[in-house]
Amino acid sequence: MAATKPLIKKGIFALILVVIAVTFYYLTIWATPYYVQNRFASKSADYVNTPRFGDQPNAENSRVIPLPNPDFLYSTINYDLKENVLKISGIVPDSTYWSISAYQENTTNYFVENEEKVKAKFEYYLAPEGSTSEALKNIPKEKIIYSPTQKGLILFRYLVSKAYPVKELSELQHGVTVEKLVN
Repeated sequence: MAATKPLIKKGIFALILVVIAVTFYYLTIWATPYYVQNRFASKSADYVNTPRFGDQPNAENSRVIPLPNPDFLYSTINYDLKENVLKISGIVPDSTYWSISAYQENTTNYFVENEEKVKAKFEYYLAPEGSTSEALKNIPKEKIIYSPTQKGLILFRYLVSKAYPVKELSELQHGVTVEKLVN
């Protein structure tokens, strides 16, 4: 009987260690996306609900957007829907890849469209999920993006190609506008 006491103590210690490790693992998986998004948002604190335009990534500016592809131009909108519905509009290039993606506060992607579905111009209305804003009353449902979180990020990608060199694509990129509509 005396020999089993050390085994029981070792077993309890191992069980406690496993519970701590599993708890830390799941806590890390849950917390890391929020940390990453909050770091990005804090760098963009002066640009809430306004577009930011990145230059074509190169050796000097490659960390403006995390892990950028040098074949793309990127634009972002760090949004906060606390007081406004946002109207986001611009022009879609016709002979190259373009996309708009929306990410909630924990970096989970909840909306994506690209040039195959959206032609010539785009116009979207970004609102909190369950919004009953008067600003959305006469807007077609396919133009409304409902955000599951109050804060998040919109990301635009423009592929630099022979059809659209950097200068022309940059002009389209800078044509993206954000209008704040009252809730």
